[in-house]
Amino acid sequence: MEPRHFSRPLLPLLLAVLLLGFRRAAAAGAQADDGNYTVPTRFSCNVSAPCDTYVVYRTQSLGYLDLGSISDLFGTSRARIAAANNLDLDSEDEDGELLPNQPLLVPVKCGCTGNVSFANVTYPIRPGDIFYNLAGVSYENLTEHHLIHELNPGAAITNLQIGQEVTVPVFCRCPTRAELSRGVQSLVTYVWQPGDDMSEVSKLMNATVDDIAAANNVSTSYVSVMGPAMLIPVKQQRPQLPALRYAASAGEAKSRSRHLDIVIGVSVAGSVVALAALCVAILAHRRYRENKASVRLGARFVSPKLSWSRNKYGLESSNSFAHMIKGAGDNKLLTGVSQFIDKPIIFVAEEIMEATSNLDERCRIGSSYYRAKLDGEVFAVKPAKGDVSAELRMMQMVNHANLIKLAGISIGADGDYAFLVYELAEKGSLDKWLYYQKPSPSASPSSSSSSSCGTVATTLSWAQRLGIALDVANGLLYMHEHTQPSMVHGDIRARNILLTADFRAKISSFSLAKPAASDAAAGTSSDVFAFGLLLLELLSGRRTVEARVGSEIGMLWREIRAVLEAPGDKREAKLRRWMDPALGTEYQADAALSLAGMARACTEEDAARRPKMAEVAFSLSVMAQPVSVADAFEKLWQPSSEDNIRIAGSVAAR
Repeated sequence: MEPRHFSRPLLPLLLAVLLLGFRRAAAAGAQADDGNYTVPTRFSCNVSAPCDTYVVYRTQSLGYLDLGSISDLFGTSRARIAAANNLDLDSEDEDGELLPNQPLLVPVKCGCTGNVSFANVTYPIRPGDIFYNLAGVSYENLTEHHLIHELNPGAAITNLQIGQEVTVPVFCRCPTRAELSRGVQSLVTYVWQPGDDMSEVSKLMNATVDDIAAANNVSTSYVSVMGPAMLIPVKQQRPQLPALRYAASAGEAKSRSRHLDIVIGVSVAGSVVALAALCVAILAHRRYRENKASVRLGARFVSPKLSWSRNKYGLESSNSFAHMIKGAGDNKLLTGVSQFIDKPIIFVAEEIMEATSNLDERCRIGSSYYRAKLDGEVFAVKPAKGDVSAELRMMQMVNHANLIKLAGISIGADGDYAFLVYELAEKGSLDKWLYYQKPSPSASPSSSSSSSCGTVATTLSWAQRLGIALDVANGLLYMHEHTQPSMVHGDIRARNILLTADFRAKISSFSLAKPAASDAAAGTSSDVFAFGLLLLELLSGRRTVEARVGSEIGMLWREIRAVLEAPGDKREAKLRRWMDPALGTEYQADAALSLAGMARACTEEDAARRPKMAEVAFSLSVMAQPVSVADAFEKLWQPSSEDNIRIAGSVAAR
């Protein structure tokens, strides 16, 4: 998410004072009562299966007045928030700022973490963040700073690193059978506001006073000034909150602008007819000149047709990028692109070809991507093949830290897409880190130069492999359960997993992505199978299918079954021989057996027996914690007998 800028000069100073107070309070709280906080019993886990529900979030002037920033905060898509609040994503106001302090429904996936019910959200730490103000300010008491600390024991509470991802547990709960039998459709988390009373809240949320009191074990005359998170039982799909209002700059100003446009339009209507013929002549002449100026680069013709004024790439400003589509006033150039990307940048194909030395192999950072430095910023570019509108549409629907983000596009001379431009994942694709031979220093003399595009791969550590598996699982979980409709990636493999500078994984290549079938569990099971294969590659350092000596074909999913079905006293030794020898002895046998069992469960022939990504992601997140926390979960995925490979327990999450 882009940094938010405030128009009032006193706001940064006020924010700094507040943050200083929060830091002092947090430090004192960490010493005094971190271990004494008790989660209210209304958020106890009483339902094993996860559910879709909502939390009420109030728009606030500290950077959370638009759907984009709020969707980033909760790790969901703008489309889902818009649908929950009856907003039209195609309207002119959807990118504008909302007025502050308006209740907004945010969809979340609720499940059990231990014996407490939460919606676990992945949040990247930003400058000035501490757990205290993260819980009380950013998330508006929908969580508690002690809980964030408990779920992130490896994070230094007073020294958080910018970009560090932490899990934020947002209060929620799924209805019990008894509540469902009484007609309760969902339990919406609502933070009590100063001045709220039962009567006002019941009208706002379209729920009865008695139901609210019963769900929270309070009296019907309950009042509070502390702002606790409460549960509101609603007997329809979702409450109907007041219509959202936009700030004058996004609403009233646009209305005035449209009125002025009508007046101006009438006054110039007579001139349009006279200018039309002249425009046709100019366009024809320009097309003739462009065709002459077109140059052949590689196997593609490109021309400097996207121009406002001239530089060596056919662009007018000193910046070699074209203007951002949105924010350019009434310029509707390439509106077909703007429907896919929030603020697409239009690149010139010539510039990309030059930045990649005509798609030189040294610039390749994956099977499909090339590193390109454009106007001082480094991107990953992928040549577009055929109709990429489906992939662009997919990129509009998703917004998650573990999915690669689309930054812009390039248009070819024929008017079709020439390149898709993505954020850079500096370490390239996972496949070269797993089973490609490390290139010798002499193989690429310029590999360390400033113009180099290459990255020399070394061995991934056990912790890095576990983190990569968790990141991919979180990305798939988001696609399967947090998008509307549920999405299937359809092409999960090592070449489509990109790694950042700190080895965080991002899923890429959405050309085969599509909505899940009507039975979402059946539709997403193919991704679960592919994830199981990827997990086997992370463990073994080998390809899923590979030729062996004597023309034998090795298949990892068959090999792991033989390993796990070995007698208990021989299983560990057999697994160590099967594992990637580059790992040495840096992993615990129980942890490796658990991951192997998880991969085995994901690659079941019967799709109905495969686990959901919610179970997989939650188990991986716990296994990534310190040993004392993860011990109890490691044996969940280990075989319970020589004949059956089963999940020893079912874990609901997110």
